[in-house]
Amino acid sequence: MRIAFGLLVVVVGTVWLLGGGSAVRSGGRWALSALPYALAAVGLLLILRAAVPRGLLAGPVVLLAGGGLWAAYDAGVFDESSADRIWPLVVIALGTVLSLGVRTESRRPEEEHPLRRYRSVLVPVDRRVVTTTVPLRNVTVSSYFGNAVIDLSGAQFMGDASADDPARVIEADVTVLFGRVELVVGPYCAVVKGNVESSLAVHFADRIAVYPNVDEYLSAGSLRHPHRLVLNVLGLGGSVAIRAL
Repeated sequence: MRIAFGLLVVVVGTVWLLGGGSAVRSGGRWALSALPYALAAVGLLLILRAAVPRGLLAGPVVLLAGGGLWAAYDAGVFDESSADRIWPLVVIALGTVLSLGVRTESRRPEEEHPLRRYRSVLVPVDRRVVTTTVPLRNVTVSSYFGNAVIDLSGAQFMGDASADDPARVIEADVTVLFGRVELVVGPYCAVVKGNVESSLAVHFADRIAVYPNVDEYLSAGSLRHPHRLVLNVLGLGGSVAIRAL
């Protein structure tokens, strides 16, 4: 979010420098007038993502975008009087989406570190976490109008220092804003609920063992499930799903 705020400040400062205060006020009024259309477009995209199977979303989005641009052109939105304001904003919006949502894939393996962070902003993110030398202790996943699938089945969990608790533990901190996060764990992993009261849409697959707290896990499930995932969720809208291989 700091990146988004920084980009917004840069855009406002650039407009202010080139056009003065009147340009900033004019741009603000235009942005407020365009806000309902932007909200409608985002809502339609969320409906499509929920209704259309994964992998088939590109076609409907392209058709809707093309039809919307055609209708805007027929309505005179792209005439000479307004094109000078619209196209720069389109370029800025495209750059914002690319900077926030797209991460360049590296050919090298992901750096070994006990703390991992993943983020999806509009653009889907699919990662398989593999550890070889450094066990994983914490994973932070954020989804803002996006879809993040994080596979933890190949990760080695960090061992607990307590002698009374021999299990290997990983803590997952999930944040969703009308997005979706899916965590995949191995067959010997149980889920212990941490702070999940702030999000209602948390779904656990049938084969997932879920415990309300650590004490219940230690008394009932630590022998059958030597790995545990402590789940903390903060969200508004969206959903969080946990499934096992």
